[in-house]
Amino acid sequence: MKSNHFRQKPKSEEERLESRLQQVKNTYLIGADEKSFAPRITAKSWIIVDSQSGDVLYSFNENQRREIASITKIMTFYVVINMCHTMNVQTNNTYAEVSLQASLVGGTTADLLKGDVVSIEDLFYGLMLPSGNDAAMTLAENFGIYAMYQNKIKGKNPLIYFIQEMNNKARELRMNQTTYANPHGLNNKNNLSSAYDVSKLCNQLLKDDFFRKVVNTKIHFSTIQDEEGFTRDVIWENTNKLLYQGFKGIKTGFTSVAGPCLASYYQTASRSFTIVILGCRNQEDRWSETMSLLQWCLSQIQ
Repeated sequence: MKSNHFRQKPKSEEERLESRLQQVKNTYLIGADEKSFAPRITAKSWIIVDSQSGDVLYSFNENQRREIASITKIMTFYVVINMCHTMNVQTNNTYAEVSLQASLVGGTTADLLKGDVVSIEDLFYGLMLPSGNDAAMTLAENFGIYAMYQNKIKGKNPLIYFIQEMNNKARELRMNQTTYANPHGLNNKNNLSSAYDVSKLCNQLLKDDFFRKVVNTKIHFSTIQDEEGFTRDVIWENTNKLLYQGFKGIKTGFTSVAGPCLASYYQTASRSFTIVILGCRNQEDRWSETMSLLQWCLSQIQ
């Protein structure tokens, strides 16, 4: 028994062009020339911003609210460094003690133990290089206490107070798609931001010399005193592989919900760029896709 086969009429040149436009519409660059298309990007949202002016150069779904994993720690850094300035804290000779809760938080770690005493300066490195959730909790708990004492506030949980400060700073910066629910970025349906908001925060912090130094550091050595008074040396390596590709750092992130994320900073002789990609297909894609977006951007502005 013969089956009937139906052959479609060959598409015209216009129809083929329209089909091609439909195929690539998800990678079309906002801000690009009409004949220019982005490289294939698996990230759910991304943005390229001029680091100095804050102007959005190219983007896709840049206002989509998503979980952002350890990209959250950029705001933790911002809140703490502002508190340090306000309270005249000398970060290299002021120390914080690691609580049991902070030592047991789980996820990526700076290998801190209950009772460890660590300088604030080293905690910044432990926060941003190995992406220590324990370092994030230690900073949040201790600076929540410091800030409450300075402001004569009683009866509040220091961690909750610190998270409120994170959200206050987000409002000050007009990060309208952002709400924080923790200082480290572990899965939480209320810990949300967008590529656009993250780029705003990055550009604000890039004005700070110490922040630029920390995020551009590949390896940091620290000496930590434990609760019995003994010391041990630790080595923290930056999780950002693009530091070896000419980038100047900022922050990696990954959870099962947020997916692989990356906020990056790159400088040429005359310009600088902040690139944020959220929700890539896999861990390796965040490196290659950031590189592809940068190369494409450079080719467009030359």
